[in-house]
Amino acid sequence: MDAIDTLMSRRSYARGNLAAPAPDKAQIETILQAAMTVPDHGNLKPWRFILVQGQGIQDLSMLVKEKYSTSMSKEHLDAFVEEIAAVPMMIFVCSNLTLEHHVPVLDQQLSGAAACEHILLAAHALGFAGIWHTLESDDALRYLLNLKEKDEVLGVLSIGTPKKTSRAKRQAFSDFTQTWDSENGLTAWKRV
Repeated sequence: MDAIDTLMSRRSYARGNLAAPAPDKAQIETILQAAMTVPDHGNLKPWRFILVQGQGIQDLSMLVKEKYSTSMSKEHLDAFVEEIAAVPMMIFVCSNLTLEHHVPVLDQQLSGAAACEHILLAAHALGFAGIWHTLESDDALRYLLNLKEKDEVLGVLSIGTPKKTSRAKRQAFSDFTQTWDSENGLTAWKRV
């Protein structure tokens, strides 16, 4: 798969549409090494990756059940926990910020977000699928993941093999693009 095809054909698959197998160790190393190539102002590497598989997924699903037991209906929570427990692999991408640095915190966080994207693109290029979710970084989650107070979970990436594949419907970029020229200011993009 060439780079443009990888970009244009990537889509998110719901956790319920992900099955085993997950990437093997060599593929995981390739995926994570691809994440290390993202733009990184200051070369700070302001992220870290936490891989969750096997029993770790089961433990995580039970922690999610505990965490949300009072804020979700039992029916919704049970379905959510079952969905998480069935995912073959998750990668938590967490910020690891350097606060006393000339590189703004936002730049560091966006670099971590780009790492999330590269993980999903690399997984797709290797024939896997995934989806990017977030979780509120409260004290319990920070403790579980050994995060500092200043750090956040930037992405919870669920990855596996799609049970069925489909192409995503895409909107035209021109609907979201303007051109700025000195004479006319901002104008709508004119397609060729």
